[in-house]
Amino acid sequence: MTISGLEQRIRVLPESVINQIAAGEVVLRPASALKELGDNAIDAEAQHLSFWTQAGGKALIQVTDDGIGMSPIDAELCFERHATSKISQAQDLYSLSTKGFRGEALASIAAVAEVELFTRRPTDEIGTHVVIAFGKKRLSEPVRCAVGTTVIVRKLFHRVPVRRKSLRSDLTEHRHNLQEFFRLAYAHPERHFSFYHNGQLVIDLPPASLLERILAIHPELSEEAVIALAEETPLFSVQGYAVLPEFTPPGNREGFLFINSRYIRHPGIQHAISQVYRPLLPPEVRPLYWVFLEVPPSQVDVNVTPSKTEARLVHEVEIRKMLSSVFRQALAKSKLALPADWLSRPSAVLEVPPAAPATPAPPRITAPALDLPLSEGTALQYLLLQGRFLVLNTSEGESWLIDLLGAHERILYERYLCQQEVLPQGLLFPALASASPLQCARIAELKPILQAQGLEVEIREGKEIVLHAIPAGLRPAGAGPILEALLEVAAAETLPPDWRERMARHIARYGALRPPYTLTPEAVQTLWQSLLACEEPNYSPSGRRIRFLLSAEALERLFT
Repeated sequence: MTISGLEQRIRVLPESVINQIAAGEVVLRPASALKELGDNAIDAEAQHLSFWTQAGGKALIQVTDDGIGMSPIDAELCFERHATSKISQAQDLYSLSTKGFRGEALASIAAVAEVELFTRRPTDEIGTHVVIAFGKKRLSEPVRCAVGTTVIVRKLFHRVPVRRKSLRSDLTEHRHNLQEFFRLAYAHPERHFSFYHNGQLVIDLPPASLLERILAIHPELSEEAVIALAEETPLFSVQGYAVLPEFTPPGNREGFLFINSRYIRHPGIQHAISQVYRPLLPPEVRPLYWVFLEVPPSQVDVNVTPSKTEARLVHEVEIRKMLSSVFRQALAKSKLALPADWLSRPSAVLEVPPAAPATPAPPRITAPALDLPLSEGTALQYLLLQGRFLVLNTSEGESWLIDLLGAHERILYERYLCQQEVLPQGLLFPALASASPLQCARIAELKPILQAQGLEVEIREGKEIVLHAIPAGLRPAGAGPILEALLEVAAAETLPPDWRERMARHIARYGALRPPYTLTPEAVQTLWQSLLACEEPNYSPSGRRIRFLLSAEALERLFT
């Protein structure tokens, strides 16, 4: 048994180079560690990458690859601060074609966690096992292991209680882990990616084309829903796909931009793309796309922030113009109905069609009692018109004209917003829809809240959502649209702060019973008292008028 050449690839950078790198903490949450380990595996030429997490990454993060591995010397040096095989002088920062060049990720992770490393090169008969715990080396020994590298991270932030307390729930951290995983998987469709959480396979992505990879991650989309993007110039090139406006998820807030296969947030470029879509999407919805921009390394600087998710471009203006043209040409070739002069107008002067005036949101709800018992000694006189409109004479001598559909929607809306526990109503035919792993992770995170509100959901195999129950009193036919609204909320990168109100609007709109109505005196009494208990008894959640006071003056004006 022999150990072949102990050549050293990793070296500690000189101080003059360290000072020019955007240094700092890279481990903000489990997803930060997962991203850094994934980047290193990609740079190690791995063709199959497996990601394992437990408790959202708080208990365990493991990344296993079949890459080139490391020598025993490099296996120890990789935990040193500013040790890297990617650069040796400051000029190398401007000719990078790799991801994890900082040489600081493993040192940062090992400073706040227990880290085990198993690694072996294809030319070695035996590998190396290194254990670093909270910045101190505990073990370094030869070991039999597979070719490639496995990094296991345990007890993340165990000795940093402030940082650990800042972490969210396991399900929330799991969703962030998935986001980083998918950003890697988008950028490298030719490689095999697997993700396991708590011992269960979440998603397996074998090598595929870019379009196949996108559709595997987004089962709710189809080939007909996307258009191809392609352009090449002497300075840069672009390829990718964009979702047509009519298929864009209603709650979408993110497009995916990659520069030299690195996920990048670039407000300037993303704004230029959004401008093209402005006349084609509602104001609150952003286009969904996967843009892969190839730029000479000397023309892009990703050494802006420690996370390397921002970049400066030498030819930013030209790139923005090119991408705007690419998107406009691709949309023009589709069968989409476009404004007559849309293609000829520059995106900078595109105007948004005037939106309908928004109805002011009602003030914060303070849990009114909506289903009140009948009041003794009161009598209401009423007349039902066309099975929907109620003429009501109250004991105070007032006469009201009420739209029963709008009244029911308002009552349901405020009941849901009150966050009072609502009894579920089982569905004879449950509603079912395909969902992406990210949507499944988000719904799993919200499941206890939804259940308290009468919505019982099941996640099947990480790719389907089944709605088994809706709040009692809703019509079963509304289950499908309510599930669609839930998936819309779950599709957003970050949970919208008004997600409860959005769900309440959909539940009110699709769950309210439809006319014609049949009413008993008891039902009229309960409905009237429930409406009076609402914060806003005059308007439905969509802004329609619910009731009119039929005063003598108002009636007289009808006949003048």
